Amino acid sequence: MEDKKSMYSLRKTIGILGLALPILLLVAHQELLSSMSHYYYTAGGVFFILILSAFGLILINYRGYPKKDGESFSDRLITTVAGICILITVLVPTKSENPLGTLFFTDTPYLFGHQSNSLLGTIHLLSAASFFFLLGYMSFYKFVLNHEASSSKNKLFRRSGIIVWASVGVLIVIFAIEKLLGINMDEILPAYTFWLEWVAVYAFAVAWLVKGRIDKDIQNVIKKLTVPEA
Repeated sequence: MEDKKSMYSLRKTIGILGLALPILLLVAHQELLSSMSHYYYTAGGVFFILILSAFGLILINYRGYPKKDGESFSDRLITTVAGICILITVLVPTKSENPLGTLFFTDTPYLFGHQSNSLLGTIHLLSAASFFFLLGYMSFYKFVLNHEASSSKNKLFRRSGIIVWASVGVLIVIFAIEKLLGINMDEILPAYTFWLEWVAVYAFAVAWLVKGRIDKDIQNVIKKLTVPEA
C-alpha cells in the first residue's frame, strides 16, 4: 500500500511540475522566447534546470508496474531512459541563437551552454525529442493497462499520448522546412517551438496527474470542506 501511495505521489509531482514549468519560465523572465530551452540563459534558468532535473531523477527512480506477458518494455526501463534523456537535455543546453528576446551570460554559460555548436545542439534536440516520445509512449500504451478499455481515463491517456507525439511531429516537420528552404519560421510563427512544447508538456502533465489519482485527492478535499464534522 505504501509503495502505491509513493507511486501516486511521484506521478502527481511530475504532473504538477509540468503544469508549473512554462508559467514559471515566463514569470521569471517576463519575455517570450523562441523555446523553453532558451530560458536556460535567463533568470528563468533556475526553474528550467531544477524542474527538468527533478523530472529526470523522479523518472529514473520510478518503478511503475512489472512487465506483463506480451509487453516489449517495462515501465521502469522506459522511464529510466526518459529520465536520462531529460538530464542530458539539461546538461547540454540548446544553442543560444535566435532567442527572439533577451538572454544573459551567453559568453560564459555554466555546464555545457554554447552559442552555436551544431553537435551539442543536435544532442540537445534528440534528447528532448526522445524524452517527449517516451512520455507519450507511457501515456498511450502503459497508462491504459490498468483500466478498462472503455474507461474515460483510458481515452484521456491515449489522447494525451497522441497530443505529445503530434506536437513533436509538427516541430520536426517545421525544423525540416527551415533546413530545406533556409528560412526562419519564427518570423512567420513567432515562438512556435515554445507553444508546441507547452502543449506537449501539458499533455503529459495531465496524464500523470490523472494516473496519480489527483481526482481522488480533489474529491477528498471537497468532502472535507463540505461535510461538517460530527
